[in-house]
Amino acid sequence: MFDHQKNPPMEPVDEVDTTLAFIDLADVKLPQGSDPLEKRHLRFRRVDVAPGGIVPYHSHENRPAILFVFQGEIVEYNSKHEQPRTHKAPSIIAEYNEIWHWWKNETSSDVIIYAADLAEPEKCTAGEC
Repeated sequence: MFDHQKNPPMEPVDEVDTTLAFIDLADVKLPQGSDPLEKRHLRFRRVDVAPGGIVPYHSHENRPAILFVFQGEIVEYNSKHEQPRTHKAPSIIAEYNEIWHWWKNETSSDVIIYAADLAEPEKCTAGEC
């Protein structure tokens, strides 16, 4: 046993733990034929979008995700909203089920988004995890 394991602190000190967004996996409706959630990989990614850059049209019906816009401002074109929505740092977005959308950086500054999602197994075998 290492010295630091002999009497470790068991209560927080000057720590605040705040849940900013969550997805209740019981609410996720995966399409028929999808791999079950227990076969997924939880991944955490950084997505950089240059000025004029586009995140292409995609769905989250098979890949629930939580995004954190860390830097910049990006416009989302979403199937559930008639008008585009602008997300400015810092903001959190939860995406799952029947959302189809794409994003565009319409500013002159870089956008940085951190994304946690339950990736499909084929994404991970293709080296994207």
